[in-house]
Amino acid sequence: MPLVSVLTPTYDRVDRLPGAIRTVRAQTHDDVEHVVVNDGSTDGTRAYLDGVDDDRVRVRHNDGNRGIAYSFNRAADAADGEFYCILGDDDRWHPEKVDRQLAAFREADDRFGVAYTGGVLTAGGRVSRRYRPTREGNIYPEILAAFGLHPHSGHMLTREAFEAAGGFDEAMERGVDWEMCVRLARVTEFLPVPGVLVQRPRHGGAISDQPEQTRVHDYIYEKYREEFAAHPAVDRAFRANRARIRAYNAARAGERRPAVREAATALRLRPSVAHLGLLLTGLVGRRSFDLAARLRRAVADARADDAETDAGAEWWAEPDPGPDPNGAATRV
Repeated sequence: MPLVSVLTPTYDRVDRLPGAIRTVRAQTHDDVEHVVVNDGSTDGTRAYLDGVDDDRVRVRHNDGNRGIAYSFNRAADAADGEFYCILGDDDRWHPEKVDRQLAAFREADDRFGVAYTGGVLTAGGRVSRRYRPTREGNIYPEILAAFGLHPHSGHMLTREAFEAAGGFDEAMERGVDWEMCVRLARVTEFLPVPGVLVQRPRHGGAISDQPEQTRVHDYIYEKYREEFAAHPAVDRAFRANRARIRAYNAARAGERRPAVREAATALRLRPSVAHLGLLLTGLVGRRSFDLAARLRRAVADARADDAETDAGAEWWAEPDPGPDPNGAATRV
């Protein structure tokens, strides 16, 4: 039985999916299976997957587009591993990622059910954001206030923890990573694994930056309303974070009045220099927002060398071959 099962839902990403399969095959840990669920793709993904000649890649096709949570659960149902790894279809791993996480599990005691790594978000060949794994142990109820466990493709969890949490919530359209981790945090503890072991490429704007993503906060707040009521400090931190995101999106769209209103709410709930700066940005308008965005990019560029040094090498800088020039997916 494979020790590790990699779970990958995919939808209309035939140009990126071959790279995900390659990144699993490149792992230094050999005892791995890759369960890929095609969520009703219409771009040739089915034909590509049906042509993959590798008994470690196990494929399931959904009848239609059932959503990422359903597809994750279907992948888990088909998996045989003792451990599950999450992998987005356009994310990439350091070759030693699985080995390092298994080593961390071996050295820890059995109260840990999730081991998660750091990673980088890249855009245009540069590191635009770095994720550091810092939260350890029992993270409930604090996990309700903010996710803070990016990237999801850095998560390895035991089958036992997955089953105890009940799998992914198929009613969630977005934010399935955060919501799943809330329930995982109720039943197990989290173990950070140092290192930049995941790369997330940014294609035309990250989902987390889209205005629709703020709906995730509404879903979380509604589902866990009783828990928020029982933990007032967490409730306050959550509402401040939600207001901050709303203010940011409004300022980016040039909507001054809602930007100021939401920034003021964030500042009132959780006073900070960052929230004060966001309020001032809203008051000045779009020009100030653009300047702040340039400053953030400059800071990200300055931190890029730090992220690259921590990884030991720019392993994520290797170009992804993707599909061949004729348009067919690269064979694995």
